[in-house]
Amino acid sequence: MRRLAWLAALFAALVAGTAWAADPAPAVYVWQRQWTPALRAALADSRDLFGEVRVLVAQAGRGGRWLETQADPSAFSGDRRERIAVIRYDGTGAPPEAAALGPYLDRLLARWRAEGMPFAGVEIDYDCATAQLSAYAARLRELREALPAPVRLSATALPAWLDASELDAVLDALDEAVLQVHAVQQPERGLFDAATAERWARAFAVRTRKPFRIALPAYGARLHLDGDGAVLAVESEMRLDSADRAGTREVVAEPDAVVGFLARLAREAPAHWRGVVWFRLPVAGDRRAWTLAALREVTAGEVPQRRFETTLRAQPGGVFDVAIRNRGGIAAPAPALHLTGGLCAAYDGVGDWRVRRRGDVLRFESAPGRLIAPGSERAVGWLRCAQAPHAMIEPTQGSDGK
Repeated sequence: MRRLAWLAALFAALVAGTAWAADPAPAVYVWQRQWTPALRAALADSRDLFGEVRVLVAQAGRGGRWLETQADPSAFSGDRRERIAVIRYDGTGAPPEAAALGPYLDRLLARWRAEGMPFAGVEIDYDCATAQLSAYAARLRELREALPAPVRLSATALPAWLDASELDAVLDALDEAVLQVHAVQQPERGLFDAATAERWARAFAVRTRKPFRIALPAYGARLHLDGDGAVLAVESEMRLDSADRAGTREVVAEPDAVVGFLARLAREAPAHWRGVVWFRLPVAGDRRAWTLAALREVTAGEVPQRRFETTLRAQPGGVFDVAIRNRGGIAAPAPALHLTGGLCAAYDGVGDWRVRRRGDVLRFESAPGRLIAPGSERAVGWLRCAQAPHAMIEPTQGSDGK
């Protein structure tokens, strides 16, 4: 039923000639610094899903140095999708200087063009402070003048800029913008709040006269918190040192919220909206990103089911080791397990798993907020029983545990 509702919404949008119909194929960010065989395989496997690829090619370091990724033109051999080169700037620094960026971009664009893989555009990813927007707009105008005419200039836009009058000048300097609606405002609200994102998207559509996309999350993150629960840092694609952190909390973008958000936009598309950019390309081994299969389901308007299974491994002396594996396509909170019928005389959890007994039922549960990555297994505990017990996963929303 969910799929039928989604298709009906898309059909209505196409008939009405909305902005969604202008670019139905989503785009995706390739944000990985290391171009591994798994990344190259993901690029190939996703050719039918994404119509455009936005490639992180470099990050501006201190002292004017460029920290380049391993982005490789040869990985796009035979790939006809449009490519956008993304330059990341540290949001704590000054707006990027066109005089320094222009020559670098000239060399970058020429190198990829010489290998037959030209970039169709350049995106600047800079979390500019609102007070610096006027200076940022001036830098973007200079950069637009320095770029060859066929190369489009885009930039990340933040919801924090929506009430700033200087936003108009920023948008006027661009050919297109990418509105980022995934952020951690409050840890308890997670990584993506659909109602807030929709409000931002519709407000942005009123402010801009240019095409824009919406960046959507397809990943989870670990929040590093201080003693009062405030967010100190967000760990996503790169591991952070947490030795000096008071605590951590795992959050994930819930697919049902994202699917509902897209369905509402399809029914009533904002002006100038040209589709979405997913962050980030799913790669095998990425323990926080959705799998490519899960992202396919979401783009089709389906909510991926959470799928867990338990394993009992027999050991000498009637001992059974208990583990749980996430067979689904997204990181998900560890469910509770019920074990019955084993005539168990001893038992215990491992790590942060605890056991409660009621009659013949042993209930294993983990600490709240603990996520199990797609395809990974987590040790739960052990039991000493007269016979193998029966294991059952406690049902949760969106799960079909076994």
